[in-house]
Amino acid sequence: MKLVKIFTTLILLLLLSACGEKTISETTNTAEEPKDLVEEKPKEVQEENSKEPDEVVEEPDQSEEGSNQEEVELSSFFMSDGTVASYLGEGNEYASYKSRTQWHNENTVSIYEDNGGTTLLRTYRISNNSIDLIKEEGEYYEEFNPTDDELKNLPKLSTFLQFPIKQGETFDDWLFAEVDLTIDTPYQRFEHVIMLEKTNESNTIQRKYIVKEYGEIKREFIMTEDDNEFTVTSTLESVN
Repeated sequence: MKLVKIFTTLILLLLLSACGEKTISETTNTAEEPKDLVEEKPKEVQEENSKEPDEVVEEPDQSEEGSNQEEVELSSFFMSDGTVASYLGEGNEYASYKSRTQWHNENTVSIYEDNGGTTLLRTYRISNNSIDLIKEEGEYYEEFNPTDDELKNLPKLSTFLQFPIKQGETFDDWLFAEVDLTIDTPYQRFEHVIMLEKTNESNTIQRKYIVKEYGEIKREFIMTEDDNEFTVTSTLESVN
């Protein structure tokens, strides 16, 4: 009975807490040099001075270009506005759920999760180098329609995904355990999947599997006690 209570508590925690940074100008002396000085110059120097200056090509600002590229990539880790996705659950009656994506503006998006028992709202803000959770509320049965100023003023609660996406890097206790996995789901096979992993103090393990254009396609919760392992999974089954 104790094990069942612990397991049920951890499952609820999973459902409530789970779920990437000058133009060069040249000047030349337009004043004519004295004729006698020009004549005294070696031939090689005269030839060098007679050459046209190389054309100066303006290089793009690499830091700005990289920053914009990162922002586009991070925005792609969510489904399009209005998309409804179903997830097949195993290991717990509330592991199956449906999600709906709502874009508020170009860098803020909400996900509604309905597991049959409650609806959970999570809102994310996308910056140049991270996706941050800024709102999380259970028992949410309304439509969340804040103004841009209200969204901007919401504080960061945690980080969902962060650059650089590199195996072995960590953020907010999450580890980039894998960055190029192939995952089979009831919906389809996904490649280049990122697996995030977090181990809690109780030695329970949480995993999130994330891929571009879909976001989170799978989540796992693993608990081991007395050599017995219990696993709860939610895996993408359909997208409408």
